[in-house]
Amino acid sequence: MKKLLLTSLILVFGIQLSYSQAYFSYFQLRELVPQTQSLQPAFIPNNTFTFGLPTAGFVAQSDFRLRELISKPDGDINFEINFNVLLGASAEINRVSTDVTANLFHIGYKTKNGAFSLFANARASVDLRYGKDFMEFMANGNSNRIGGEINLSESRVFANSYQEIGVGHARKFLGDRLTVGARVKVITGLFHASTAEGASGTLYTNEIDNSWRISLKNATVNTAGLDLLMNSDDYESNATSKYAMNNQNKSVAFDLGAKFKVLDWLTVEAAMNDIGTIKWKEQVRNYNSADTTVIINGVQLRGLENSSEVFRDSIENKFRSNETQNEFNTSLPTKTYLAASLFLTSRDKFTVVAFNNHVFKEIDPSFAVAYNHTVNKFTFGLLGSYRGPQNEFNMGMNIAADIGPIQLYVATDNALVSNKPEQYSKFDLRFGLNLMFGYKKWLPKLDIVDLDSL
Repeated sequence: MKKLLLTSLILVFGIQLSYSQAYFSYFQLRELVPQTQSLQPAFIPNNTFTFGLPTAGFVAQSDFRLRELISKPDGDINFEINFNVLLGASAEINRVSTDVTANLFHIGYKTKNGAFSLFANARASVDLRYGKDFMEFMANGNSNRIGGEINLSESRVFANSYQEIGVGHARKFLGDRLTVGARVKVITGLFHASTAEGASGTLYTNEIDNSWRISLKNATVNTAGLDLLMNSDDYESNATSKYAMNNQNKSVAFDLGAKFKVLDWLTVEAAMNDIGTIKWKEQVRNYNSADTTVIINGVQLRGLENSSEVFRDSIENKFRSNETQNEFNTSLPTKTYLAASLFLTSRDKFTVVAFNNHVFKEIDPSFAVAYNHTVNKFTFGLLGSYRGPQNEFNMGMNIAADIGPIQLYVATDNALVSNKPEQYSKFDLRFGLNLMFGYKKWLPKLDIVDLDSL
């Protein structure tokens, strides 16, 4: 249990550099880069055959700048985390998330009216929701709330890692005006940690005698696979690799998307990704504390040799806790995109995008406005994104270039982070390389130049 609490604290503050994995700039390449099917399944490539080499992407973004997280006191050579500065940067409710995705392979095949795909990914995400009282407690303990209550009920953690393999299909209808896409994925859960839904906890400090009143409800932390990581000495040397390759934490999930050409110059679209649940059966551990309210008046520590252990034992004896191995279900962190694109010309496109992460079943969208220009087989774009709760703007860019059968692409939502990164609160990057063949097959005959006839 001690290791679990320590890991949880490291997890909480290790993800403070992240928020809202929108991948806005990457989303703008959805008509060109096959891997963007993970964001918009209604994707039909230009090429007959596509093979995607392994790629990776990650997001790091926060409610505060790096210089507000780490500081160096005057006259000191070491950096430190200043919780009082973090408290000043906190809103009443703070939502933080991070996302890492590795595309292991992607194969796409285009048909006359649509396209098929086969893919495999490894994914990990961490989502945190906490209130200002949580950061107040981390900064000052209960010293500023004597005679008052610290409410930690707004705090939730959801950490997930899994691998997926699946197939996708997109098809055109209504004379190519409507494109509908779907992907079916077999999910294998690897590692997980989350607080139970409805978990709550409060701490009240009596102003007369400084006694504590602690109340807990639904105080359960569900985990899977973490015991392998934290107590690896208790298992065979190959236990972790065997568990990662094949276990019983399997399920099925879906991605759905659609695009509709309202006018020749206007297209609207929507996508909902990661619809499904994981049933955790193997390597499950549940850490439970019974619903209770206890009063702690303090203990006499003066003169005791092991005072810290006595204090810890006196608190632990107040609570009834246990460890179980009960199966549990968790929903995947579903994500939605809504977009409208205005084509000034066949080469110039303006897009407005809204993104929402539903991990805690909340509607709290981020927005972006983008422009992309295409010259032959080279596309580049600029993007400005806005996060409503944080009132923060970021400037991004994306590039995709086809060089013979090779396609290169890179996308970032904050292109300015390389200049004084401590002044920014976000860093993200998606990049990759694809092999693409058969482009001329899908061009109108008049657009294909017959070199032998010249």
